[in-house]
Amino acid sequence: MKRVGILLGLFWLIVSLGLVGCNSGGSSSGSSSGSNGSTNAGSEFVGSWAMSDSSGSTFYLYIESNNTFVIADVPDKNRVHMSGTWSVANGTFKGPFENPGVGSGDLVITIANGVMTVDFIEHWHSPDKHIPYTATKLNAKLPVKR
Repeated sequence: MKRVGILLGLFWLIVSLGLVGCNSGGSSSGSSSGSNGSTNAGSEFVGSWAMSDSSGSTFYLYIESNNTFVIADVPDKNRVHMSGTWSVANGTFKGPFENPGVGSGDLVITIANGVMTVDFIEHWHSPDKHIPYTATKLNAKLPVKR
C-alpha cells in the first residue's frame, strides 16, 4: 500500500512538472538541465516505456528514479536483458549499459511532445552501431512477476 502512495506521489509530481514546463516564459530559473542542483532533473524520463525501431522490433525500457534502468524483451521488468545507469544534462538523458555476453553500449534520449527518441548505441560493432527507436510511455502499470 505504501508503494502505491509513493507511485501516486511521483505521478502527480511528474504531472505538475509537465504543467510548469508548458509555461515557456523567458525565465531560466526553472531549468532542468541536471546541473542546477535540482533533485527532479530527469524526472520526465522516469517510468515504463515501450520502444520500437523502424522494423517494429520492440523492447521495454524501465527508468527508475534512483538513476538506474533496465531493458527487457517482454513487458516484465524482472526479465532483464540489459541494465545501466543514467544522468541528464541539458534535457538529454545519457546512460551506459551492459548487454551480458555481448558488450556495452549507450542510450542517448530526448523527449518532445510526449514522445521519446532513443539513440541505441552498440559498442560491440566497429564502428559503433546506432539504432533509432521511438518510445511511448506505458500508462498502465505492467505486471511484475515474482
